[in-house]
Amino acid sequence: MTEVEGLEEKFREALASRNKSKLLEVHAKAIGLVSGHEPPPVISASKKAYQQLIHAYICNVASGDSKLPYVLWWRAYYGDQKLPKKPRHSVERSRSHLREMKKHSPLTSRLCTKYRVKT
Repeated sequence: MTEVEGLEEKFREALASRNKSKLLEVHAKAIGLVSGHEPPPVISASKKAYQQLIHAYICNVASGDSKLPYVLWWRAYYGDQKLPKKPRHSVERSRSHLREMKKHSPLTSRLCTKYRVKT
């Protein structure tokens, strides 16, 4: 089975199960295959959840760099918006995730520049 046939099969399965996140993942892989580049990572099917994840990573990195609490950075950057849980992984892993996200997301790149987060 070729890579294209495999993607077609995964697409049919995701379509039949109405799994939106799986459909988006297959779509990203197909676009990557056609364009000849590595497909962008599919982190979340929800744009709002993806943005909140970016914000959480930014605050986690800022918190680790400054040795100040995560909550303090969240309130400084985003005010009274709903506070997500602090990422359980290390600051370096958040930094690495942001570095990869910047390759595929202009929003992530802009926010890292705006808040002076070093990736």
